[in-house]
Amino acid sequence: MVLYTTVQSSNNQISTSLPPDLVAVFAGGTSGIGEYTLKVFAEHAMSPHVYFIGRSQEAGDRIARECKGICPKGEFVFLKADLILMKEVDRVCEEIRSREKSVNFLFLTQGAMTPVVDKKGLGMMARLPGCGSIR
Repeated sequence: MVLYTTVQSSNNQISTSLPPDLVAVFAGGTSGIGEYTLKVFAEHAMSPHVYFIGRSQEAGDRIARECKGICPKGEFVFLKADLILMKEVDRVCEEIRSREKSVNFLFLTQGAMTPVVDKKGLGMMARLPGCGSIR
């Protein structure tokens, strides 16, 4: 296992070894590991453009405010979407694609073990393997 001090040292190098204006996408950044990782990224990155995706508008608004407080020169855009639905994945990807030339970092931190059921009555664990293999 990687030592925590190694992780901290790596994080501390972000502002000096990576360029400003990085584009990062957090698929699932409104709670848990995703939220924490997003805030640490905001703390270390220089004027990042961050898109974070989640189901809760309330959590998204709160986290955007908190991240702006951590990194005033950063841009933090919440995109409300349920990533269990492929049409929502497509919509969010198109929105980001229309705003940015490229993405530097992609963090996949959406909860996969949540008991959320989609409009068709299927849970995430039932949907992901099928939808992913169709693409």
